[in-house]
Amino acid sequence: MNPSFDIFSRDSLHYRTVPVTEVFHSDTLTPIQMFASLKNEAVFLLESKAFHDPSIRYSFIGLNPFFEMEEKSGRFLLKDLTFHTISESRSLKEGVQSISDKLKVKTPDLPVPFTGGGVGYVSYEAVTDFEQIILKPSADQPRYHLLFCETILVFDHLEQSVTIIHFVRINSEKNDGTLREIYDDARTKIEGIKRRIQIRINVDDLMLYPEDYDPESLNMQSNYEKSDFIKDVEKIKAYIHAGDIFQAVLSQRFRKRVSISGFELYRVLRQVNPSPYLFYLNYRNREVVGSSPERFIQVSHGLIEMHPIAGTRRRGKSRDEDDRIAKQLLADEKERAEHYMLVDLARNDVGKVSEFGSVHVPEQLQINYFSHVMHIVSKVRGTLRSDLHPIDAFVAAFPAGTLTGAPKIRAMEIIEELEPQARGVYGGAIVYFGFDGNIDSCITIRTATIQDQVIHIQAGAGIVADSDPEKEYQETINKANGLFYSVLLAEQSQLKRV
Repeated sequence: MNPSFDIFSRDSLHYRTVPVTEVFHSDTLTPIQMFASLKNEAVFLLESKAFHDPSIRYSFIGLNPFFEMEEKSGRFLLKDLTFHTISESRSLKEGVQSISDKLKVKTPDLPVPFTGGGVGYVSYEAVTDFEQIILKPSADQPRYHLLFCETILVFDHLEQSVTIIHFVRINSEKNDGTLREIYDDARTKIEGIKRRIQIRINVDDLMLYPEDYDPESLNMQSNYEKSDFIKDVEKIKAYIHAGDIFQAVLSQRFRKRVSISGFELYRVLRQVNPSPYLFYLNYRNREVVGSSPERFIQVSHGLIEMHPIAGTRRRGKSRDEDDRIAKQLLADEKERAEHYMLVDLARNDVGKVSEFGSVHVPEQLQINYFSHVMHIVSKVRGTLRSDLHPIDAFVAAFPAGTLTGAPKIRAMEIIEELEPQARGVYGGAIVYFGFDGNIDSCITIRTATIQDQVIHIQAGAGIVADSDPEKEYQETINKANGLFYSVLLAEQSQLKRV
């Protein structure tokens, strides 16, 4: 266990929050078992399953938030364990920095990308804090909700190891006696967590029996009549022909009453639709579950990276068929043009906060393979200006152009005019703001929220000048199908266990 008491005592002279860590190896544990073992304390699970990136190797579990930050009516409220508001801020950046100042954390010296910080979502409507645009508010949820956890568990799939990071807050009246008590208490807590996750608990097996299904059999209710959606596609095309925009993303939201929990849905979704960004967030009265294929923005030690995705085809049934479909996708002039437009938008967003001359595209028009589809993906990189904070990069690019269209502001104004409800988490970002200043995030797509036993799923289509309204409507159904199918399987699995 690290550090030793002597080093812990020395660190307490310079920091208000000091980590105590333990690493152990196990070839029998899984993140799902660990989360289920700690379900009364666990509030998030972040994972990755990427077909194209073998370096993605970690899962993260957060326990016992000692702070959470949520926004209400433009006020960023910092709350403690009893949900008592202890401070207010005026912006995301100010709020995150105030927590960093309050905690004054010594970041663990560990070779993992995330060792603690704020984890949660930033909703689509948060853009009103960053741009001169008015959007209808989302009535049922705060625009921001971040959890700052006392304990982080890091599961390393490559090394088959678990790292427990427990943050110890040091009070101002510390002396050697109280420091020893605090240190020993941290060691006891870590040993308790270790014992609990090593005890084999009964996690119900998933009873997944894939079968043909009709999405309409789920009785999902949309906030759009099909005829209205098709009319709005035509309105967007008229705006395009008038020169207002090049593209806009029109979406519809589906809802249904369910009996399953968000964690049950997550377990199915990670099997049905594995993706680079898998996440389960458990707030007090709301769960957010998703499998996003697309990074929004990452800032790591001053390097900014975005991964614009545009251009999609189904996976083939063999490698040869995959290759044939990929060649067809790359040869499609319409798909290439849309992709180049979104790469340019990402270059512009990264360029706003980057050192002059540092923005470049190291990978362009690459085919990435996912469980059911393939996408055209590019990478855009830049070096963060020395006078800016990593959150400035997040703000400059928010929200992702792949969920708005281009030009971004005008596209959002048209979306606001046409879509019947505020988007909420859809089109925003799932993000971590690390205590070390690093950020990683994904676009909130292929995502469901569950609140009061009602599930919401939203999906959109990118409308361009020659879009076929019927096909664009069907594209929204196709994009939601992975979640629809996961809901069906989760409900069936639940019934078969009863």
